[in-house]
Formats: sequence, C-alpha cells, structure tokens
Amino acid sequence: MRPQYWRRNRASIDVSLVVVVHGGGASNISANRKELVREGIARAATEGYKILKAGGSAVDAVEGAVTVLENDPEFNAGYGSVLNVNGDIEMDASIMDGKDLSAGAVSAVRCIANPVKLARLVMEKTPHCFLTGHGAEKFAEDMGIPQVPVEKLITERTKKHLEKEKLEKGAQKADCPKNSGTVGAVALDCRGNLAYATSTGGIVNKMVGRVGDSPCIGAGGYADNNLGAVSTTGHGESILKVNLARLALFHVEQGKTVEEAAQLALDYMKSKLKGLGGLILVNKTGDWVAKWTSASMPWAAVKNGKLQAGIDLCETKTRDLPC
Repeated sequence: MRPQYWRRNRASIDVSLVVVVHGGGASNISANRKELVREGIARAATEGYKILKAGGSAVDAVEGAVTVLENDPEFNAGYGSVLNVNGDIEMDASIMDGKDLSAGAVSAVRCIANPVKLARLVMEKTPHCFLTGHGAEKFAEDMGIPQVPVEKLITERTKKHLEKEKLEKGAQKADCPKNSGTVGAVALDCRGNLAYATSTGGIVNKMVGRVGDSPCIGAGGYADNNLGAVSTTGHGESILKVNLARLALFHVEQGKTVEEAAQLALDYMKSKLKGLGGLILVNKTGDWVAKWTSASMPWAAVKNGKLQAGIDLCETKTRDLPC
C-alpha cells in the first residue's frame, strides 16, 4: 500500500525540496549499460521528488527512490544483487530520519525484494535499530512482507559476474573496488526534515555472512536535521573504518561547504586506507553534492523541478521535470 502523504499548497513551501540518489561507486560501467543505468538513476530521483511534491516526508522519498533502484536489475541491490561465494544473495540496507535520529537496518537478508522497506519497519515497528539474518527474515514474515525465492532475485548478469570473479580469483582490495556497487538516496522535505537510505547486495564472491558499511549507521549513511544527510558507496571495509558518512557531516558541523566536506572525508579515506568510494550529501539548507574518488558513480538530483544526472566526472545532463 502506498503511504498517504499530507497535501499542501505548493506556495507554502519555504525550503527547497531536494532528492539526490546514487547507483554505487564503480571502476567502470560498460558502454552498453550506461544508458540503462542513467535512465534508472534518473527514474529513482524523479520518484523521490514526486513523493516530496505530494507532501511526503524525506523518509518516504528516500525509501521510494531506493525501492526503484532495488527493483532495477542494473543496480546491486534487491533484484540484481551480486552473489556470494556460494552463489547466493545476502542483502543489507539502512534508513534514518534526521528529525529524531530514528534508524533501522537489516543485514544478510535473502528472500526479500526490497530490504529498504524492511529496514524502515525495523525503525518504526521495533525498539531496535538493527536486525540480521534469520531474525530479520522472521520479522519480515511477522510484518507480512512476502518471501521471494532467491532465484527470482538472481540475474544472468550476476551469475556471469560471479563466474568471472572466481576465474580471476579476484581478491577484494581497498585500492581495487571493482565490486563496490550500492544504491542510496538523501532528501530534504518541505518541513525541513532530512533522511537517508542505503541498500546493497554487497561485493561479489564475498564470504558467507560478510557485512559491509551499507547497513551501519554512520558509515553507510547518516541523517541529522541540524547538519545534513549522507549516503555512501565504495569499499565497505574502508568506509566502516573511517565512519565515512558521519565524518563528512563532522566537516559540515565545522562550517565546511557540502563540497568541501565531501572532498575532505573521501580524501581522508583514500590517504589513510587507499579506499575509494563516493557519497551524496544534502545539508539543512538544501545545498547538495555528489562526489566520488572511484572511476565513476551514477547519480541524479532534483531540486526546484530540475533534474541533473551523470555517471563519469565532468559529465552532467540537465532537464526540467514536467509540473
């Protein structure tokens, strides 16, 4: 059931509505996939913005945007998640409301199409912040979330990806984040509330039970109405070690612009750990940035009815959304 949004006169808006989404830091995206990825990321940002325009909350918007990406096989989350060493799917997600620092997260879940929706239920329907594995799946069943057979979430592309990785015996290294796909969104709503959501299938050929940064509050994302909202992507172990999302907001707290804060946080991770990645950030006044040190990061943002999107450095396409 779609959430019911509070309806309001557009003229009453006194803050800019902003949605920014990312489709994961990557070493490269093949030419034949770029247009599909670009379309998918723009579709997610547009969905999040529509929710905000209808009076939905920042939490509604980031959940809606990330759900679009989880349902798109071009992205490493939900349907299209990469496979672990056993050829199975284990997914992670988190979400946070900057209004009161409410947060919810799940990790190592398998038979669920949209882990971000389950993370929100953890936030809103339990006294906890984080559920994992069988406990998370039991909670999903209790909440009436339908189970999806794992094979329905596996694509031919992810099967080939695992085969290729096993043949290459590709060990995961901080300076080689070729499997660091994640999806995420941040938003600022008409009440001045901020939120983030992040979701991932993890890294291809990972050990069973491996959990990266995406479900970890402060690493995979953070939201605080007094500062901003961040969603990160990249080499998960490096992001965890520097608490990348909260680190970026620390720099905002110190008076840095969103651009400066993102650059300082990413540069620290790179210099300290050789870790590559990216992040999206929006502050409490609606300034936003998409920044990365990986080769590319699909992103899209909507503010004041204008959609901007890109994949590679120095590449931005802009268009007006219909009213």
